[in-house]
Amino acid sequence: MKHLNLFFFFFIVQVNFAQSIVKGKIVDDRNARLLNDVEISVYDMNDDGLVATALSDHQGQFILLVNKPGDYVLRLMRQAYYDVELFIKVSDQGEDMKIKMSRLPGYEFEGTIKELLSYSTGKIGKKLEDVKIEIYNNTTSKEIVVNENEAGMSFSTIFERGNQYTMLFRKKGFFAKRITVFVDVEGCILCFEGLGTYVSPEIESALTSNNERGSIISDIPMKKIIQDESIVLENIYYDFNKWNVRKDARPALEQLVNILKRNPIVIELSSHTDSRGKDDYNMELSQKRAQAVVDYIVSRGIKQSRITAKGYGETALVNDCDDEKVCDEIDHQKNRRTEFKVTSFIEASNFDAKSLKEIMEQERLIGKRMKESILILENN
Repeated sequence: MKHLNLFFFFFIVQVNFAQSIVKGKIVDDRNARLLNDVEISVYDMNDDGLVATALSDHQGQFILLVNKPGDYVLRLMRQAYYDVELFIKVSDQGEDMKIKMSRLPGYEFEGTIKELLSYSTGKIGKKLEDVKIEIYNNTTSKEIVVNENEAGMSFSTIFERGNQYTMLFRKKGFFAKRITVFVDVEGCILCFEGLGTYVSPEIESALTSNNERGSIISDIPMKKIIQDESIVLENIYYDFNKWNVRKDARPALEQLVNILKRNPIVIELSSHTDSRGKDDYNMELSQKRAQAVVDYIVSRGIKQSRITAKGYGETALVNDCDDEKVCDEIDHQKNRRTEFKVTSFIEASNFDAKSLKEIMEQERLIGKRMKESILILENN
């Protein structure tokens, strides 16, 4: 049996007729977060036999029944937490237990970089080789590793608690992939931003081989840049009969801004309408919407020469919802979309010249200057 930072306590629990009730609440020892899905097992110390098992609920609570008063061992296990072992003495005097569990100090992360075949389906293909891998600790301002997976093998790194990390993956002919990882900071026990909605990391087991960290595995998808392939920008909406960029569209547009910052590409930004309304009006409206998006992206520091606005009106429907067919609102919505496609590449570029550390330091400096400018404006 593996022992991990065992905690020893003695508890008295109540008796309920012929059986005794063992119950309690389980919390994180640092932030008092209620812990669900904790595996609780009770063993009889006299014959070392398993008596009962349970899982804690969403309020961290559990209830177990044992057949008779006596001495028992209570064992608790949860992913990314140290195992806990308690010695309890069951008698006729009841008392609820509040059990604290300690998180493992960090995670051993193992990633495998694979080709993303489709944004719409999330289908993932073969492993990718010769990817430049950079990891930066934003909390300590230190570069963790710079590596290339020449043989397409998985890579590994350590994520420690209380730190925020940025990972950047670059391969010629593919969109650069950037992922931010929060480990027990900013309200996140473990959060990945930028990995993709179709992929999520999994805790493979509660422990690494040396019982010091949680173990996480994940695929990291990278999409090949295909010229003239249309890519839909999700969550870009407009008010009826208007073309200005709404606030709720900005997060999606910021993703496109970041794509342009990280990749040597020139794109066409297109806007589309459904078939309802006059053709000429829809064409004009879609052009204004596309131009509004382009203006926003240029305002975020992207050169005008790298992005062109194009309104298609109702000329490029993705389904058969034309003037001759009656469709529901969901099908019409599929046609009201904003897309971009790569039209050419910037051959002589310095996109790969800067290291991730240099990129992060530059972004930090820009952010500091923006805050200073806002303060000056507010004070004047």
